[in-house]
Amino acid sequence: MELPERLHHLVSELGDSLVKALAEDDHCRNLAIQIQADGYGLVLILEAAPLRLPLEPREAGSAEPESALPFSEDDKSLMKSFKIRMD
Repeated sequence: MELPERLHHLVSELGDSLVKALAEDDHCRNLAIQIQADGYGLVLILEAAPLRLPLEPREAGSAEPESALPFSEDDKSLMKSFKIRMD
């Protein structure tokens, strides 16, 4: 899928910021060094994809769905492994 130029720029800028933040974190930097010492390279991949939002607005007082975003069980497991909370 071709990204609009503005979105491509924002995703690229976010990637640069994440790499910089990771490089400045001592623990992350040490982990990267250990991985590279074992002969592996690291690549950070970001993907921007359209969200499938609920089609109908929720009524006041209605129960919130477990997740408003369509995450698969594999997605949830991966996020949990990175200590990303879904609530």
